[in-house]
Amino acid sequence: MKKMMFALCLMLLILTSFNFGSMDAKAAEGARIALSNPSSSVHVGDTFKLQVSGENFNDLFGVEVSLTYDLKALQVLEVKAGDGYDTFGAYKDDANEGKLYIPVMRKQLQGIPQASVRLAEITFKALQGKQAAVEIQHVKAVSSERVVNEQGYKDLKVLTFGVGEAITFTISKKDDRDPSPGSGSGSGSGTTSGQTGSSKEPVWNMDAILKEKDPVRAAEMLQTLLNGLKLEPASADKEVMQKAALSILEKLSSISMNKEGVDTYVIAPEDLSKRKTLLEDMKLSLSQWKMNTAKINKIELNALLEYTLGGRDVNKLGVYRYNTATAAWDYIREALHQEQASKFRLVVKQAGTYRVMEYTKSYEDISGIYPEARYAIEALTAKHIVQGTSETLFSPSKAVTRAEFSSMIVKALSLDRLITDRKEEAAYSDVRKGDWYYEDVKIMHQLQITKGYDDGTFKPNEPVTREQMVVMMMNALQILGQVQGGNAQASGKAFADQNAISSWAKSSVNKAKEMKIISGTGQNLFMPKQSSNRADTAVLIWKMHQHAK
Repeated sequence: MKKMMFALCLMLLILTSFNFGSMDAKAAEGARIALSNPSSSVHVGDTFKLQVSGENFNDLFGVEVSLTYDLKALQVLEVKAGDGYDTFGAYKDDANEGKLYIPVMRKQLQGIPQASVRLAEITFKALQGKQAAVEIQHVKAVSSERVVNEQGYKDLKVLTFGVGEAITFTISKKDDRDPSPGSGSGSGSGTTSGQTGSSKEPVWNMDAILKEKDPVRAAEMLQTLLNGLKLEPASADKEVMQKAALSILEKLSSISMNKEGVDTYVIAPEDLSKRKTLLEDMKLSLSQWKMNTAKINKIELNALLEYTLGGRDVNKLGVYRYNTATAAWDYIREALHQEQASKFRLVVKQAGTYRVMEYTKSYEDISGIYPEARYAIEALTAKHIVQGTSETLFSPSKAVTRAEFSSMIVKALSLDRLITDRKEEAAYSDVRKGDWYYEDVKIMHQLQITKGYDDGTFKPNEPVTREQMVVMMMNALQILGQVQGGNAQASGKAFADQNAISSWAKSSVNKAKEMKIISGTGQNLFMPKQSSNRADTAVLIWKMHQHAK
């Protein structure tokens, strides 16, 4: 930001000087701003460079150069400042008019004697076989010497000098030779498609883009390349660009977070906004030329939050974002816990302050239940998968409904992340928009985890049976690739009431028993038609959650 402000201030000084030009002073004898010719012959499809130079200047501090070029024959690909100078990204290319505006300023204020300086380097692409011209139309320049102009304002000294003639060169049509991979007829660093007579656009300057260490800058450079394409690239060029785009976007998507305190991180709004815009624009541009691979389409902005356990219960840790509107910490369910690495991976949707914290809550009515259920309730509460029936009570003996169990599964497995098409139609006739469980039941139906009853109802408020719970759970794990499809026979000792299990539930129950997610109710009984209470359901959900990690 300081750098940009410095550039703007200097530009203002230059423009002021040009408006009040009475303080003109000649530069050294023979001083001029000129263009160089291409260093070798140019063919259609080649990239090549032209230099804008200042000759015989003792103190050339700031320059504005306006050029015209043959827009039918040439395309501007890139503009770089010369050594010791900077454009501050302020150059402007009007491709519709064939006009290019380049402002450059010396990085150091003090005068440095120099006979000749390279002010800028323009990379062009040859589009059409013909004679082409590039011409300097206007030039404005100042030295670093401070003066007071006629209006009494401090100013920079304006220089007078000569301007080099327009350069004219011939762009030849491609010959019949099959260029070797990575070669080109011009002096640029681009590559050609390798197809004889191909009119496809070459991949240009990819080496410079891939060597750029700043992922934001690399993405900006690649986006400029994509914006400049006028023809669909050849297949070989597409492959190169796809690999480059994937590499750059993967680096761009990894957001650096500023650490501010213990396990506390901040994502800057400016950084997030810039990365989000670049990611979306590049995906759109790649899609236009059919270069958006499945891997590229799946890339999302993400961040890693490291933490120190410090005696806390690892199962009760979570990621929270500070909500400035409510002055409270909001739980981020989508954060993926990488316990072995002591990290959370977060898909970033909002800037702000994030923290890894332990959530502890104990209900008054769970002290007397068996330890496995008590811990499951506390761990699931910490992950905001279940909650109490009041602020202080959990009601462990209360029966669980089909809607409640559906909601628990969706939250425990983050199934909402699998939904890309948010359908609005009702899943069941008795599940209506506005019901607290509407979205969760709809997700279960859309993923084909539940089918409901033959009459088109779901019966959300009926107690869920034990066999229904296991079928829903195993269907969900299968969607996540945690369970293989197909029928499963009972392994080991079957439940004593195996014959009481419905035919549509037997395979799921057998798989769950084999995976040790269920163990029955005692005396080797499963009790398939019996409902489940909130304590036992918490144990089942916790086992499922642990298996799916």
